[in-house]
Amino acid sequence: MCTIDDYARVRAGATIGRLSASAVIDLHRAYEALKDERRQMDFEDVLLACAGMLETEAHVVAAVREQYRHFTVDEYQDVSPLQHHLLELWVGDRRDLCVVGDASQTIYSFAGADPRFLIDFPHRWEDARVVQLHRNYRSDAAVLAVANDLMRERPGAVELTAVTESASGPRPRR
Repeated sequence: MCTIDDYARVRAGATIGRLSASAVIDLHRAYEALKDERRQMDFEDVLLACAGMLETEAHVVAAVREQYRHFTVDEYQDVSPLQHHLLELWVGDRRDLCVVGDASQTIYSFAGADPRFLIDFPHRWEDARVVQLHRNYRSDAAVLAVANDLMRERPGAVELTAVTESASGPRPRR
């Protein structure tokens, strides 16, 4: 996990939009102080608390693993390192896990999401069965041809095949 101090070291001198890295750090520290003052938690805090409890309380992790046997995670390309860690704590050494995602559609990288969790899934879970869904029923062949051209070089990209009842329209312009 990345702390604000880690962020400060990595982003020193950088800008985020119109803000300097130091302004972003100051804003983050003020946000954390306000949460502490108001005794409030955000979603990240809830995840951290859950992970901490599962790491330190054997009876809690045993109860959670007994109650929740099977997991399906949709949009797995958008999990953060903390979410991934929490999932591993929940699952333990069992293999009752199904993940669904498209590494080319990661949209939460600003929040720490990393498509490598999806791309590397078959290596981390060696007995995983990978099912690739190549068909796209929403777009015609012309749209998919452009999408494939744009995405071909992205890590984890899957070539899509158009399946449609309608005739292909004109090829979109870039």
